Amino acid sequence: MNEWLNKPVRTIDRPKKRGIVEYIDDQYIVVFFTIPRKERLIFTSKEAFLNKIEFMGEPSP
Repeated sequence: MNEWLNKPVRTIDRPKKRGIVEYIDDQYIVVFFTIPRKERLIFTSKEAFLNKIEFMGEPSP
């Protein structure tokens, strides 16, 4: 999962937000969104992260 660090991401559903993966450890994944406003979102599991977030630059299914 460390390869995800500092990768650009966006939310799958609305509201559309864009940011980067800021921090990863065995309990949390923290995403720092910069668009449309600056905020941090903390995910408590890899499954929750992957259900809400997609990496930018990858084709959508």
